[in-house]
Formats: sequence, structure tokens, C-alpha cells
Amino acid sequence: MVYAFAALAILIFIAVIFGAREHKASKGTLTKAPDVLLVLGCRVRGERAEPTLQMRIDKAAEYLNENKGTLAIVCGGIVHKDQLRSEAEVMKEGLVSKGIEGERIILEDKSKTTVENFINAKEIMKSAGIEKNSSVAVLSSEFHLMRVKVIAEGCGLTVETLAAPSPKKELIKNYIREFFAFPITYSDIKGVK
Repeated sequence: MVYAFAALAILIFIAVIFGAREHKASKGTLTKAPDVLLVLGCRVRGERAEPTLQMRIDKAAEYLNENKGTLAIVCGGIVHKDQLRSEAEVMKEGLVSKGIEGERIILEDKSKTTVENFINAKEIMKSAGIEKNSSVAVLSSEFHLMRVKVIAEGCGLTVETLAAPSPKKELIKNYIREFFAFPITYSDIKGVK
């Protein structure tokens, strides 16, 4: 019984520390317009963005309309069986419909994970001649930003983060998922650089 209580106390302590760090990360770190904005994908059903992805598209469009010198790389392939189009294609179409010039948007439409988003985006930047010292920011949902920053750094990218909101009804579930996904992140990025 004492061991169970001690284990529970340790788990609660870790959860509180994690929650505090997650809350701080959820605000984003972006201070100036980057050269490149990586927009991370999320769930697509059929050909339509689910609400979380739509909120990322909306935030990216707002940001890119205000920062005309920033290039976007939209990241995400076909991840689920019910998808008819890649996350990247859906994002590009959504951004163009909100006034972003198509030539400012590069598709990274092969990845199925966040780690692959960064690996593939890094290759795209290299192939496109985007200088190694270009500033890069990542846009994702607020609940995802702490893990995104760790993954980016594990893939050899120094990034700032930009928070998109997400549906309030899904927020607690998403933060819990992040808590349990975080330890797996370190094994996913081991040896990637």
C-alpha cells in the first residue's frame, strides 16, 4: 500500500511539472517573422480538414497574410485509410482560399509522423536552396508545441513555435495524450540528426 501511494504521489508530481511546462510552451516562442513557417498537419477525413487542422490552417493564413516575406511548408501525408487527400494538400488549398499565394507554399506530403514532418521538411529546404541559417518556425496546436520543439531539435532544427488554438472540447484529451506520448518521442528521434 505504501509503495502504491508513493508511486501515485510521484506520478502526480511528474504530471504537475509536465502540466506547468506544457502550459508555458502552449503560448509559443515566436518573436519575429521567420523565413520559413512549417505548418504541421492533423486529421483529414475524406477531403476535409477536421476542426483541429482547420484551426491550424486559419492561424497559418492569418500569420502568412501579415508576414508576406515568410514561406510556408505544409507538412503531412495520407495517414488514415479514410483520407482521400494528404494533409498538406488540404492545408495548401485552405491557405490559398484565404489569400495566400500558391507559390509561397511548398508541399511536404509524404510524412505520417511528426518526426517525418521535420526530416522531410529539412530535405525540402535543402533541395530548395533555403539557406541553413534561415530562421524557421513551426505552427501547431498549443497542446503539441512542447513536444514539437523537442522533436525539431532532435532532428537538427532550431525552431521557434507559433500556437494555433484547438477545439476546447478536445483539449484535456489532447494534453493527456501528449503526456503519455512524450516519453516515446525520445526513442522516435534517437539517432535522427
